[in-house]
Amino acid sequence: MGSLNSFAGTTCLVTGGLGFIGSNMANSLAAAGAHVRVLDALISQHGGDERNIDPNLGSVEVVLGNIADEKITKKILVDVDYIFNIAGQVSHHESMIDPLRDTDINVTSQLKFLESIRQYRSSAVVVHTSTRQVYGTPQYLPVDEQHPTVPRDINGVNKLAGENYHRLYGTVHGVRTVSLRLSNVFGPGQSLQKTGLGFLPVFIARALRGQPIEVFGDGVQQRDCLYVSDVVDALGKAVQQVASGLINAGEVINLGHTEVLSLLEIAKLVVSRSGQGSTISCIPWPEELARIDIGGFSGDYAKAHELLNWQPRVAFADGVEQALDFYRRNSWYL
Repeated sequence: MGSLNSFAGTTCLVTGGLGFIGSNMANSLAAAGAHVRVLDALISQHGGDERNIDPNLGSVEVVLGNIADEKITKKILVDVDYIFNIAGQVSHHESMIDPLRDTDINVTSQLKFLESIRQYRSSAVVVHTSTRQVYGTPQYLPVDEQHPTVPRDINGVNKLAGENYHRLYGTVHGVRTVSLRLSNVFGPGQSLQKTGLGFLPVFIARALRGQPIEVFGDGVQQRDCLYVSDVVDALGKAVQQVASGLINAGEVINLGHTEVLSLLEIAKLVVSRSGQGSTISCIPWPEELARIDIGGFSGDYAKAHELLNWQPRVAFADGVEQALDFYRRNSWYL
């Protein structure tokens, strides 16, 4: 994680910093010598936990609160150099069950937060985490940034709106922003108990318990999966490139992986590495999930390679081994 060394001595704010990606970002920045502030609302469905922050890193200040609360953001933005805006609702299914809640979290709250940045810390550099879900059903693979954005669920629509607000604040208000569209991210610190956070934590949790794994459909749908350290690396590089003026404010960039595996291949690898003997079966798609399914997906990260000098470094099998080892050593996640 050498690219984070330049953050030593800087002040960084990580929203959603008690969650999976956010806590990995916060811990990595603190280990690199940054002064880290974490802002997290600890919404029960989202999997955030104060235990995700490494207690051996003394330079992490945790504030419990919402990015939409101006009283909190006005204070926490003081003297911040970099903002890693990772807070959000990520469950596609939950967004369809309660679309207004998803809109409040992923659109209204994001807009309020951007207004606070514009008013109180417009000099900060902001990286926002978006999702490959904004593309909807792929018209071609791998999907690049020129692909039409036709989301199939409320979460995809709202994440695209949040992304567009970051673009607008970059191009109109001069706030230096960049958005990264993430694929399926996995690794240490991901909640194994909350539903709706993706298929990978479900596979990992059930494999560690020796429980059966059910794959929807015929299992041939393909996915590219990103180990969380590669995402942390990309987030760090993105704000550095915007800060240096090497990429334009408001840019949108895909992350992805060259390894593209079917859901069955992923399940089999997780089961074999866990060693607990879980069985794997294919079951029909639940109707409510089939309606928002996008089919197979893989992301083209050529733009990230060109603009950020980034590429994924962790092979899927290696990432699974590291994740399983982490959860064996931290059994409270189960």
